[in-house]
Amino acid sequence: MKKILVVCTSGLGTSLAMRLSIERFIRERNLKVKVEHADMGSANFIEADLIIGAKQVISCLSKQNDIETIGLEDIVRRRYIEEQLLNCDTIQTWLKEKEGLR
Repeated sequence: MKKILVVCTSGLGTSLAMRLSIERFIRERNLKVKVEHADMGSANFIEADLIIGAKQVISCLSKQNDIETIGLEDIVRRRYIEEQLLNCDTIQTWLKEKEGLR
């Protein structure tokens, strides 16, 4: 199954808040994607297709092999998060795949 990993410094409040916005985005588009959240230290050991977090958190992560990352400048505004997701290559691919299945 496809997976998005949401990362923050401690893996608690911030990543959970972002996760809720991302899960809403996924549900509204009827995508079959699992969303998990984690702290920075654990993120390097979790397999994911897309990694999202605050810009300063993403810049501190070890480079993942061919995994797209989104560094958010605003982790609170849902519309901003949705815009970033819609502009991401991974999400675009998933939306095209979904359309192809219709």
